[in-house]
Amino acid sequence: MLPDFNRLRVFFHVHRAGSVSAAAQALHVTQSAVSQSLAKLEEELGVQLFVRRHRAITPTPAAASLFSVVEPFVAALQGGVEAIHRARDELTGTLRLGAPAEFGARRLPEALARFVDEHPGVRFTLELGHPTALVPKVEDGQLDLAFVDVFDVRLPTAPRLAGLRAIEVMDEALVLFCAPAFERAQLAGGRGYARLAKLPFVDYHPTAPAVRGWFRHHFERVPARLCVPLAVESVQAVIAAVSAGMGLGVAPSHAIDRARAAGELTVITTRRRPLSNRITLVRAFERVPTRLEQTFVSYVTGALAGR
Repeated sequence: MLPDFNRLRVFFHVHRAGSVSAAAQALHVTQSAVSQSLAKLEEELGVQLFVRRHRAITPTPAAASLFSVVEPFVAALQGGVEAIHRARDELTGTLRLGAPAEFGARRLPEALARFVDEHPGVRFTLELGHPTALVPKVEDGQLDLAFVDVFDVRLPTAPRLAGLRAIEVMDEALVLFCAPAFERAQLAGGRGYARLAKLPFVDYHPTAPAVRGWFRHHFERVPARLCVPLAVESVQAVIAAVSAGMGLGVAPSHAIDRARAAGELTVITTRRRPLSNRITLVRAFERVPTRLEQTFVSYVTGALAGR
């Protein structure tokens, strides 16, 4: 049978302090209460633990043996309790995130770095991919949260967000652009719908959802057939192909700002405002968010909203 744990606690303090009075002070009890607890523990174990001489006490070999067992137990217990308190007071754990490739590679890392700087116990995993691949993983519980971009929900490639809790994070402008040489060769005669519809485009999918969304937004109609010599799921690859003169492409404005300022790319505009690509954060509706999730969502929506 195990000894009484309260008596073991008293024994631990007496042995460590080497004094009944010091142990009583540490435990906030009277010296007589400490002495009574030790006497009962000795009776329970059937051995003498301390030799008492006047006001001094000397541990017996049995006490030394017992302390060698109790000391690491108390240390482990204290460490465990402290860890529980840290988990209550500090954010810890891992969040599994998903995001579109360009957004996840360029916009998100800085926000994640600042969050980890404030909460060192937090870890992230980040999967980059198309929203149509990320959303099912949120639904199945493989991802905790996913950032998805939705610029035209009428397109067949737009992710379906039914059954998900969605939080709008930010909007980014999507622009149609081309190389200056391509512009001079192909658009000297005008930039209207009929002219643009006949030109080649580089898109992220063979069905050209980005280009179709751009046409629908600016002209309220979409060409029945589009020439798409290259479809690649990478913003940087689209930019590189367009820069090489393969055709026109659609990309976030911030992704081509430097090349545009350097005169390496040209943006095709109309009288309408730029097409807006809405970045939305989604999670499964039925899941109860953890404190870590709630804190992160509040932080990241504020951090990215003004960018």
